Amino acid sequence: MNLKVLRWLLEHRDVLTKVIEAAKKFNRDGLYIDQWSVIDEIARLVIPVFEKEGVDAASILGYDWVEDGEAEVAAFALGAEVHAMGVDWKQLVDVILPILIAILKALASE
Repeated sequence: MNLKVLRWLLEHRDVLTKVIEAAKKFNRDGLYIDQWSVIDEIARLVIPVFEKEGVDAASILGYDWVEDGEAEVAAFALGAEVHAMGVDWKQLVDVILPILIAILKALASE
């Protein structure tokens, strides 16, 4: 899991809320066009914020694990924050983060 992307989402709770609503429509077993529609909706929510803030897609995708256990503590803290918000962790990890990472990879390759 990319903690930087998760941190970014939690810093932008208004965007996170909208992304969660869009992601609820994602059906892994559905038609590709329907999946793409959800991905497009999420991209339209996050890309303007990335551009406004000058987010460097390559750096946010960078490896952010440290050896001394800080990342484990950070991951648990982020997990607790997500849980406190009432966000479905499974949806976040299985749907939202992979979509955001794919969007960032596409932006990084520009």
